[in-house]
Amino acid sequence: MPFRKIHSYFPFPKLFRMLIFLSIGLQLIVISQMYFFRRDIFSDPVLVMIRLFRGTVLSFLAGIIMAYPFLNLIRYLNVSLPWKSKAIKRFCIQFPLAIGVGLLITPVILIPAGLIFAMEYDFQTLINNSYYLIVLSLFLMVILEALMYLEEGSIAKIKADNFEKDLSVEAASKAILEVKAQLEEEKTIAALHMIEQEKLLNRNLEQEIRKREILVKELDESRAQLNNIMSNLVGAAYRCQFDESYTVKYISEKIFDISGYPPSDFSNNAVRSYASIIHPEDTEICRTNITEASKNETSYDFEYRIIHRNGNVVWVNENGKGIFEKNGEVAYLDGIIIDVTRRKEAELAIAESERNYKDLMDFLPQPIFEMNLEGKIILSNKAGDDFFGPLPDNPDEKVSALDCFIKEDIPRIIENFRKSSLGIKTEPGEFTAIKKDGTLCPVMVFGNPIIRNNKIVGRRGIIIDISERKNYEVSLLDAKNELEQINNNLEQIVTDRTKELTETNNELLKVQKENLQSQIEILKQQVNPHFLFNSLNVLSGLITVDVNKAQLFIDEFSQIYRYVLETIEQPVTSLSKEINFMHSYLFLQQIRYGENLTFSVTIPAGLLEMVVPPLSLQVILENAIKHNIVNESNPLLIEIFTDGQFLVVKNNLQPKISAPVSTGLGLKNLVKRYALITDMVPSFKVETNHYIARIPLIDTENEEQT
Repeated sequence: MPFRKIHSYFPFPKLFRMLIFLSIGLQLIVISQMYFFRRDIFSDPVLVMIRLFRGTVLSFLAGIIMAYPFLNLIRYLNVSLPWKSKAIKRFCIQFPLAIGVGLLITPVILIPAGLIFAMEYDFQTLINNSYYLIVLSLFLMVILEALMYLEEGSIAKIKADNFEKDLSVEAASKAILEVKAQLEEEKTIAALHMIEQEKLLNRNLEQEIRKREILVKELDESRAQLNNIMSNLVGAAYRCQFDESYTVKYISEKIFDISGYPPSDFSNNAVRSYASIIHPEDTEICRTNITEASKNETSYDFEYRIIHRNGNVVWVNENGKGIFEKNGEVAYLDGIIIDVTRRKEAELAIAESERNYKDLMDFLPQPIFEMNLEGKIILSNKAGDDFFGPLPDNPDEKVSALDCFIKEDIPRIIENFRKSSLGIKTEPGEFTAIKKDGTLCPVMVFGNPIIRNNKIVGRRGIIIDISERKNYEVSLLDAKNELEQINNNLEQIVTDRTKELTETNNELLKVQKENLQSQIEILKQQVNPHFLFNSLNVLSGLITVDVNKAQLFIDEFSQIYRYVLETIEQPVTSLSKEINFMHSYLFLQQIRYGENLTFSVTIPAGLLEMVVPPLSLQVILENAIKHNIVNESNPLLIEIFTDGQFLVVKNNLQPKISAPVSTGLGLKNLVKRYALITDMVPSFKVETNHYIARIPLIDTENEEQT
């Protein structure tokens, strides 16, 4: 109960006088008690007066501190636990609480008093003072309750006096009636009948008064319950008029948390109107929604912005309905206002992340797709639109993925999709796609299921155009046939065509070298889609969990793919660039594995300008992560350092129980790429529970001289 309400019920001067007299009386009792046990104190009258003054001040301060909680407690208990019906419960609550408050107030009073009056307390003094403060607490509790009952008794006495006056007037009326009855005997029966009726009326009146008192009590309890309910609502409940200012008749305390202004500011536009804090751009939205709902006599539900007291913009959701008069006019608007700023900011952040995700997909040169469980394409990037044609503008119209491939490939596509829907991993496959211009194109399709909330909802994949690789395969086959024909005739023309054969063999070696280079480039492109697809899966799950980390993931992923695009046509790249690429690659892997994947890099600055084939480290690191257990109990540590003119990648060996089938394609590819540019050979071996990969560092100046 606020101080103002307490003093309106129990005046402060009355409380002040009572505490002064109680404090002086208690100190006189204490001094009297001390007289019998410590008479040596009374040898110094000044000391006695100081003790009396100090004790009175401390007792008064303790009384002030205890009075307000006691007044609130008694006021509350008078309503919920009256003495007449629940005396034992009152006793079990009030007296232990009074003793507990006395004990609690002891250090609160004595510690500051000791600092102010330079007093020193021993244990016995603390016990004595605790005893006095407990007595003061009990006395104060009893006196306050007695005074409150006395106050209520005074009010009841005034009511009784008024009732007695009414009875006196009534008695006088009855006397007059009796006199008239004596004078007029013929009216006696009628007079007695009127008296009986009046008595019955009085009884009915008393019953009505008692009923009204019960109703008043129930009304007070209902108001208290309503206030508790309003304070626990997630939003601010209100009632206002439908005018230009939305004049507020009532609004709950929750409006302070939402707008920063107390409810009293808005009540009848005391300080400001609610319309004044609505964002200027949303004023018309509010007016239109409420007007439309009022015309149809339906509820309204819409979102808009308000200006917080600190100047920030706050998004709110308002839901309410008009209360109509008999003539159909809106009398009031009743509703609730809820702060939805966090939800709105999250929606905007998710929309921004989705735009970034779509921009990244459009940046990629390969077609990327997503389709639902029915095999309908629901998402495609710009490369996909250029390859197969754009998706329909109407979201209800879907294109079947089967329409994009020839009939011979449809059974295999359906089988892959069936396995994906069951969570079974599928290998990349070669298919013949139908481009938007109707031409056929051989493609390699990589795909995995889309999992959301631990449920498979579709399939996501990437399509690689392998027309160039197919052309190389045809060229290789022609070269093979030509070589076989030459070999078949070699014995017959060996003498005459030795020189021609030598030239042919040289030309064939050149073709084989070019073909090998082409195969390497194709294999490099096959590595990239795997990594791209896995990264997109991680990014898809990360967007809904941590938007900021997803943005950082996109930035690092962009750096990786930019590096891939820049170096895909280059036979070698500098070690410094490869190390930077490695940091970005391991950052993305640490998003997936967390602290279970760690690495260290120790490379002298003088070796950073040496060169290696691009994506060499990615092949080795991906091989280490793919074939080893990476979890909290078995963390994977990768060390990268140099040994002479070799770059060493070392990791602890902890093979997976069900390790994926390894073709060795990546490491074989790396060895072949080194064979094209140097005589130095990479090595890969297991040594004392560690897997060690050693790849040569190439000095471009020495290579050019040789």
